[in-house]
Amino acid sequence: MSPMKTIALILIDTRHGRLGHAASLDHELAGTTVLQHTLDRAAAVKGVDAVVLAVRGEAGDTGDASADPCAGLPCTAPVDTPCLRTSWSLSAGEQAQHDAIAAARKWSLTAWRGGIAGMTAYDELLPAGPIARLMAEHGADAAVVVRGDWCCFDPALADEQLAVFRSAPESFRLVFTQAPPGLGALVVDRKVAQDLDQHRTTVARLLCYNPDKPALDPISRDVCVAVPASVRDRHRRFIFDTPRAAQHLGAIADRLGGSFASAGAAALAGASLALDTEHPERQFDRLPQQWTIELTPRRKAGGPIVPQHHLDLPRPAMAPGLARDLVQQLGAVGDASVLLGGLGDALLHDEWLSIAEAARHAGVLGVGVETDLLSGDGTIDRLRSAPLDVLSVRINADTAAVYEQLMGLDGYKTVLDHLQSLYSGGGRFDRTQAPATTENDGGGVGWIVPRLVKVADNLKDMETFFERWTRIMGWAVIDRFETGEGLIPDQSPVPMRVPRPPGYTPPRHRHKRRLTVLSDGTVTLCGQDWLGRAPLGNAAEEPLETIWQRSVERTARWLDTPETDRPICPDCHDWLAVQHACLAGTSA
Repeated sequence: MSPMKTIALILIDTRHGRLGHAASLDHELAGTTVLQHTLDRAAAVKGVDAVVLAVRGEAGDTGDASADPCAGLPCTAPVDTPCLRTSWSLSAGEQAQHDAIAAARKWSLTAWRGGIAGMTAYDELLPAGPIARLMAEHGADAAVVVRGDWCCFDPALADEQLAVFRSAPESFRLVFTQAPPGLGALVVDRKVAQDLDQHRTTVARLLCYNPDKPALDPISRDVCVAVPASVRDRHRRFIFDTPRAAQHLGAIADRLGGSFASAGAAALAGASLALDTEHPERQFDRLPQQWTIELTPRRKAGGPIVPQHHLDLPRPAMAPGLARDLVQQLGAVGDASVLLGGLGDALLHDEWLSIAEAARHAGVLGVGVETDLLSGDGTIDRLRSAPLDVLSVRINADTAAVYEQLMGLDGYKTVLDHLQSLYSGGGRFDRTQAPATTENDGGGVGWIVPRLVKVADNLKDMETFFERWTRIMGWAVIDRFETGEGLIPDQSPVPMRVPRPPGYTPPRHRHKRRLTVLSDGTVTLCGQDWLGRAPLGNAAEEPLETIWQRSVERTARWLDTPETDRPICPDCHDWLAVQHACLAGTSA
């Protein structure tokens, strides 16, 4: 039996990071460039026979084949490990998949998985076509795959992954870890890479629940190499791409100094936690990554599960000028994702499309809309050309009768017809009927995500809803019923209030990563603060950055106030995750 050849494959794009930011491979960390750190770590993986530096070129490039594709890169080849140089490109179909993965990952930057359609950090290495072709080009049976800006991946962890892979290569064809993005690598054999390419599928589809093939979560199996909880639970991005991640990695490198280059996942996660713990005020230097902007509190639906059925929300629709000003401010953050929705239906705002376009032009990373999808055909036509990464559709039922009972109108068929009109396959928009624009070149990138709020009266629909839409769209979401901190009757099928042990004080490093702006400009501490009872400030009166930085002192006072004296916390059903998320910082 011939020996198994394994390469460390570094996918390099000298122009763009995976999510669209300008590449910064020549930036220095602890005296060495980002790309050099990645190359040195790849060369330190003991189980590889060679390192392959693969630089992205244009599809169909007819340049001089003898030219070195790595010429001018800010790195030098390692002394002891063979370093091979080559190039890669994407076909039009692969580019569409590349963009769809990026759109899904924008909502889960600091988690190894959990993006739309379950997208993982390892899907940021895809599409698989170039990986499969490069492995074939170099005769590799297996590869340890990273990108050029994964300058913190742990070679020792990659060694463990390779050991698992080689223990049973016919069974463990893909080996991963639950480390935060950028601390782990993906170990994959050539056949899996070829299969992923052939079926235009993702790592997420291999790891997520499949209603057609129910199985245990792969994280409980040997294909997932365990990492310490201190590493697994560090909600930070260790990839040098977004401005927030780059700033944090720079601080880690400054803290570790000369030891940064050889620091493993545990040391890097420890340094990250120490920075957040010792200097919590620094977490207010940047605005949070995720935002909900309520364009209007209006909805056409008005049934018993709709907050507007119980509450009078007299605030007006957001002034278009304020909305554009908000997305302009958030565009400057560099990694902000904005969901236009909240309590209302964003598509009922007269200027929703121009606001979404303004967000994209301003540099907002992720743009989404939350809707009941009950608007007319003209709105559906505009959706096709909208520069959206996600359309979140509140369906809340799997039958017409239950829909009418819960939503208060006969609209189930309307929603399904609109979804059918928008759907192109794989859960993405059909934009073939839309004119090409600077935001939309006709390729279906935006995701459609059906949602159901779980209440006693739709439990019989829940399983079929989830399985139906998971098959069709690749993703569906079951939401907990929210009461707005006790403002409306709880319709959850079972009590959802988390027990509160006497004397428990949640750790202060549990920080909030999402803020909400109500249509009147009120910036709220919590997404369930529907009436703005605990505001940070008003965005119509002062910049978000001013409100945010002032909130350091305000939220500290909030935490020192007895829980029973706070206007929104006593009836919280999401105590561990939300209550002390009211310390409005961010670890994203």
